[in-house]
Amino acid sequence: MKIATKNLDKFVKRMILLLITSFTVEVVYLLTIFFYNFNTQVFIQLKALNFFAMLVLPVLFYHFVFKLTRLRTSEDFKLSHYVLPFLLALLYGVLFSMAPEELKTDTSDKLPNWIKGQEVYIIFNYSRFYIRLVVLVIYVYLSVKRLIHYRNEIIQYSSDTIVSSLTWLYQIFGMALLIFPFPILYYFTSNDIYIRFIGLLVPNLSVLMFNVVLCYNIFQQNFVLLTEDIIVDKFSDLEKNGNDYLSHKEVHAYMMTKKPYLDPYLKITDLVPVFATNRTYLSSFINTTYGLNFSMYINKFRLEEFYYLKGLPENKDMDIDELVYLSGFRSFQSLKRSEKILSSLPEFAIKES
Repeated sequence: MKIATKNLDKFVKRMILLLITSFTVEVVYLLTIFFYNFNTQVFIQLKALNFFAMLVLPVLFYHFVFKLTRLRTSEDFKLSHYVLPFLLALLYGVLFSMAPEELKTDTSDKLPNWIKGQEVYIIFNYSRFYIRLVVLVIYVYLSVKRLIHYRNEIIQYSSDTIVSSLTWLYQIFGMALLIFPFPILYYFTSNDIYIRFIGLLVPNLSVLMFNVVLCYNIFQQNFVLLTEDIIVDKFSDLEKNGNDYLSHKEVHAYMMTKKPYLDPYLKITDLVPVFATNRTYLSSFINTTYGLNFSMYINKFRLEEFYYLKGLPENKDMDIDELVYLSGFRSFQSLKRSEKILSSLPEFAIKES
């Protein structure tokens, strides 16, 4: 427990540092948007900074997702992801500094003002929107892909469906998808409408909601702390000495007498030494014998425990949240989610061994 607490503290500290970095970039972005709407002269001097902030925000979000969805302890986020936004912003800043004053003061991105000898800057300047859009799409795609892969693996490792599923990240993905149409509207609306509504309201609300959702779930620790590899090499795992034969009778007897499912933080690796086997075989045994992944297998016992405790006369006046906790669930939301998933599955037959 002390090791886990120490690792958690270290992880949370790093996440807080990442949050502070993200907040700083967001403040820069919002300040430049403010000046774009109310003080054009100041914005002109900050165009390269605005460009950098808009390029680096999707990378920062992917950095968060990467940290939360690591499947191996040796996985490290490559800081090289930040190089491209920096170089693009730097290149734009250099081109901007060499551009004539006529082009610098031109803040209209709808119709290019062609000047001979400045074609490179003009093309780059009017391509910024498309560059930002491409970077955003790439990093949202990478984030979604990584999250889907993570969720497919975590159900064989952790029994806490709410914490391990990271469903709250989809709320942030939804906000990102809602933001997509608004920059495009700039090209189809008057500057006055864009400045009063889209240019200020949307960025502020989006950043606000992003921070609320992210901070709440980070500080609530709605994620699985990685203290060991979730993905293991199946071949090397099978080579480990251990019991390569389990029976329903043996496993079920242990579950009913020892009730390990009452531990809300139970992981499949906690049961490996109990049955003197390896993680790969135990996971496969549960999948094939019960027709459930590890997470749902454990939550089935928790649901049965919950309804058993709820039906006891002495628990008639007990608070529902207390019953939920006594059953091994971390929250009522987790219970309802598990109940919904299990009720949608066909009756699974236990294969007697």
